[in-house]
Formats: sequence, C-alpha cells, structure tokens
Amino acid sequence: MKRVPVHKLQDRSSLGFKLKSFSQEKTDRRQSADSDAHRDDHYIFFIMMEGSGAAIVDFEEKTVGPNQLYYILPEQIHHRIRSYNAKGWFIAADPALVDPECRNIIESWSGFQEPITLAPDEIKDYDLLLSILYHQTCKQLQEADRLSLLHSLLRSFFEMAASTIRLYSKVEANNSRPAILSMQFKKLLNENIRAYKSPADYADMLHISEPYLNESLKKITGSTVSFWIKFTIVTEAKRLLYFTNLNVKQIAGDLGFENHSYFSRFFYKETGMTALTFRKKNRGDKKTVDDRSVS
Repeated sequence: MKRVPVHKLQDRSSLGFKLKSFSQEKTDRRQSADSDAHRDDHYIFFIMMEGSGAAIVDFEEKTVGPNQLYYILPEQIHHRIRSYNAKGWFIAADPALVDPECRNIIESWSGFQEPITLAPDEIKDYDLLLSILYHQTCKQLQEADRLSLLHSLLRSFFEMAASTIRLYSKVEANNSRPAILSMQFKKLLNENIRAYKSPADYADMLHISEPYLNESLKKITGSTVSFWIKFTIVTEAKRLLYFTNLNVKQIAGDLGFENHSYFSRFFYKETGMTALTFRKKNRGDKKTVDDRSVS
C-alpha cells in the first residue's frame, strides 16, 4: 500500500450525508466487508443503543458500549467498526453542512475524543430525531424541498451532538475570536503541515502575531501552537509507518523533511522510540532490512 485510501461521501450519497440504522443481523452479515484501514472526507457518528462495537482509530482501540455516542474525524485513519449484538445509528456527514460553532466543538478534542455515555432521556431523543430524519429520506419530495428539510433535521442532530460534547467535555461554545482562530488554524495545519512547520508560518497565514495565536490556541485547546504542529507531524508519521510500505526516508520526504536523519531524531524525541521500532511494535513487520540505515 503506497497511500492510505480516502473514502468519499459523494460516492455513497448525493444528499451530503448518509444515515443508516443497524441491527445485529445487518452488522453480522457485513462484518468482513469494507474493513481495510482508510480515511474519510466526512464526519462519522455512531449512536449505540444496544450491544457494543470496537474499532482501531489512529492506533487506539475504541470500544463503544450501549447508550454511547462516538465519532471519528475526517483526518483519522480507522478500520470499519466491528459490532457485537449491536443496535443503533450510523451517520456520515459532510463537515460543510455543519454550523461553524458546532464544528468548533466537535473538533475541539482534535483526535482525543472518547465515547460519551448518554442518559436514558438523551438516547431516546437521539433515536426519535434520527428516526424522523431516516423516515424523511425515504419520502419522494421535490428535490429542493427535500434537501432543505433533510438538512434542517441534520443540523438539529449536530446541535444536539455539539451540546452533548460540550456538556461532557466542558468545551465552551462561542464565536469568539480565539475560537474562530482555533478552527482556522486546525484547517491550515492539516492542509499545510508538509510544507510549513513553524508557528510563525501559521501566524502569518492568519495575519496575526505569533504570541496572539499561541494565546488563542491555549485558551481554546489548552495546548500551544508548537504542541499541535508536533502532534500532527507525529500522528501523520505513525499513520504512514503503519498503513503504508514506505520506508523511513520516503516518509520523511512525504512529510516535507529534507533530511531524513533529522526526521528520525524528531520522531524519537517525540515518541521515545525509532520509527522502525514503532512499525515493528505495532505491525509486526519483519521486512524492514532496507530501512535500517535510515531509522
């Protein structure tokens, strides 16, 4: 595998989202399908009402139990979730359809999100809303009217989800300047990490001072600009080490490092292990002889 495949929502739906209910019978029939590691270009949400499910998301196994909400961000690499006696809802949605304030809350954990246990009345509310949305997707209406109604219901779901995340993670919902900058910075970081790795670069792109960007990020995320740059580089390096057959020198080049030895030292400093050690430990890869000179 040379690159991690990206699953595109437009290949699965023309509505900007896809909603499915799942039950034990449906999931048991499809356990072996579509299981390869991949990224999505959209959000994925699970509302688990009964049973449980598990998936590997960026090298961590996440188990979603009954009455829990969990979601996966577009940049995260994952395998298809495996379920056990499960019943619930699956929602895939284009981030462009989500209000910026809700997006800021949903993305505030930046890859650290954990399953959230819902109260009985909350799970009933989610089930009712998604049942209505699902029912409306099956109706034959004029296209413009249909999309308007469906997207309104979808926005209601994301308002509920953002409210749940805010409640359980203590994320503040606001349209303050720091919150907006935080979301803009994350977008720029994901798009430009291979070319730009300095806090000053991102401050320049946002037309603000580096201290102000740092202050804004710390206020909203609790961490500095440098932390998020290093976190993004290391996470992407781990993804490439695990999910591709590129050697360390190729990965360093892919991530924009002109000197692969510097990349190796950087990876060791941030993770406490060499890149090859990470690959062997997590993948059990024995075909790494050619990489030894660049580890």
